[in-house]
Amino acid sequence: MFGLGWSAIDDDGDPKALFNVKDWQYELFPTRLMFDYYFYKGWSGEASVGFTRYKSDRLVNGQLGMKGFFLSTDVNLKYSFYRMLNEGVIDPYVIMGAGVSMRNCDDTLVGKVTPTINVGAGVNFWINNAIGIQVQSCGKIGLTSDLFGNADYFQHSIGLVVRLESMGGDSEGTFQKKNLHLDMKKKKIKTPKNKHPKGKGDA
Repeated sequence: MFGLGWSAIDDDGDPKALFNVKDWQYELFPTRLMFDYYFYKGWSGEASVGFTRYKSDRLVNGQLGMKGFFLSTDVNLKYSFYRMLNEGVIDPYVIMGAGVSMRNCDDTLVGKVTPTINVGAGVNFWINNAIGIQVQSCGKIGLTSDLFGNADYFQHSIGLVVRLESMGGDSEGTFQKKNLHLDMKKKKIKTPKNKHPKGKGDA
């Protein structure tokens, strides 16, 4: 599954103001690219990259006037409840993984690369078998000396996803070696020689 969408960063430093949208950092153009590979009974792996620029009129760790950019790369393990819901329109899931974030807008984090632990959830709304809309929120904990400090933030995203279904397994037309298995122990059937009865004209 591939996806392209918008990413919004909640980096105001106030964990109680989860829905203070006016301080979210985002762009008008798509800023998140993701790739998801399904491998076993609802489990898949997700890799993504996100980008945005900080606006000076929005809070960053409780401060205004910050300018710079944000960049994140993440690898998450995802579990989908899609099969439990009979593979309908709604496809909810949970994620957990790790990532690396770089923010150069805060004096305490100028040019600093911060590894993170990611925990989140999301849902795909499937328009048909191939195209859907994905909404996801993820909390990221910065692995710094100040574990629950100004390196932590929330990342929200919405975008379009395209799903490519494989044609493997036991579906019709699958090549199977057992279909070509030869049993060498079977006895060979001897074909009797064609004997012509002697007639009056035979010597």
